[in-house]
Amino acid sequence: MNNPKEDVPFLKELKDFLQFLQNLWTILAGISVLFPLSNALAKIIPLARWPEGGLAYFSPQLLSIVSSLACLFLLLWMFGHRYQLERRRIQTQRKAGLSFAAGLIALIIYLTVYFAIANDFYFEVLKWESDDLRRVLGDIILLITYSAFFVLMTQAFMLLGMLEYFGRKSHTA
Repeated sequence: MNNPKEDVPFLKELKDFLQFLQNLWTILAGISVLFPLSNALAKIIPLARWPEGGLAYFSPQLLSIVSSLACLFLLLWMFGHRYQLERRRIQTQRKAGLSFAAGLIALIIYLTVYFAIANDFYFEVLKWESDDLRRVLGDIILLITYSAFFVLMTQAFMLLGMLEYFGRKSHTA
């Protein structure tokens, strides 16, 4: 049978996590975890298979699921390492800005590659055939940059959420 004292650290972690989720930045981080899945419905960032889109072998659902899982992993991992971030406020602010900028760069790369492929880059420029297996390289680039956009945005929001969380926590202590 479980010892009630063993459950205390878990309950404290859960309480801290729920308290952490109560600020604007972490709400945005939580939304950014779900955004890749909602993008399949809202279609804000283009995500389709060729010939309408840039994906040859990977499905849009695969990109959405991988991106969401990566964002969820990052959210939980960063919360688990929150006390390391508490000591470095200025570095954390700078890292949040860099994450946001890198996320935008990843989105620009994704859109550039996506539209190049959708407009017959493989066939017109590289002279590949329609069933050429090398097209999987484009799918991998799209998967990485699509996921990087969401992961980096989640990281930026999480870092800002951590700063607010620790700022609020120090005022109540």
